[in-house]
Amino acid sequence: MPKDKLSLARRLRSYVQEFGSDTFSHDSSILFCKYCEIKVNCEKKINVTQHLKTDKHTKAIKRKQEESVKSQQKFLTHSSQKSCFNKDLCQALLSANIPLNKLSNNRFRSFLSTYTGKEIPMESTLRQGYVDDILYIETMEKIKSEISNKNLWLSIDNTSDIEGRFITNVIVGILEVDQPGKIFLINSEKLGKTNYSTISKLFDDSIQLMGIERDRVLLFLTDAAPYMIKSATELRALYTKMIHVTCAAHGLHSLIGWQKKLEDISNQLIKS
Repeated sequence: MPKDKLSLARRLRSYVQEFGSDTFSHDSSILFCKYCEIKVNCEKKINVTQHLKTDKHTKAIKRKQEESVKSQQKFLTHSSQKSCFNKDLCQALLSANIPLNKLSNNRFRSFLSTYTGKEIPMESTLRQGYVDDILYIETMEKIKSEISNKNLWLSIDNTSDIEGRFITNVIVGILEVDQPGKIFLINSEKLGKTNYSTISKLFDDSIQLMGIERDRVLLFLTDAAPYMIKSATELRALYTKMIHVTCAAHGLHSLIGWQKKLEDISNQLIKS
């Protein structure tokens, strides 16, 4: 029996390789047509080729192609309708670290309108139509080009915002020989909980997001929290060239904290 099952799995793989992974997929027991979204008889190769010639399969391919063309046309139309002024305004505000909600200030809006002669967009217009669709993508592509084929270091740290949410930031820097390299914020996520598992996943997801080769990551810099140390240990199985270093500033801060505690205890003993 195991021999027959292995033979079936091998046959299914050969069909996927021959006809394309965009057409078929398999789970070692059935052959699935992605266009028709049905199970295909795979006992013989002729059964598979007959399915590819069916009217249902031909129409399914045509429908997928039409959907793809419509999607591309919608994207191009949507992009062409973007206002250059709105884009430049959004980019200027963000680069100057000016919150977009400042556009709700009537005096500021009046000033911009008077001296630019343009209709000033609302915050929601820029946030929904320009930050994600244009500026974020452009910024990420620029960062990718900067760090491409460079040896890198990466650091992860977390903090809580005003609402008590745990926000974790990921920064990456270029390792230069004779000068400090550029540093970039590449990811910022809200984590439901902070432990070695969530940190490890965030680390690897951030690397994949930027398309970084794993052997390009040579240094991982964190604080000395136990979950960070454990995360680094787990990650080294994938990032074989990576060295983990805990931040000296965090270590110094911990020593100062312990020194203060010891001083408090000594004062209490003296008073008693």
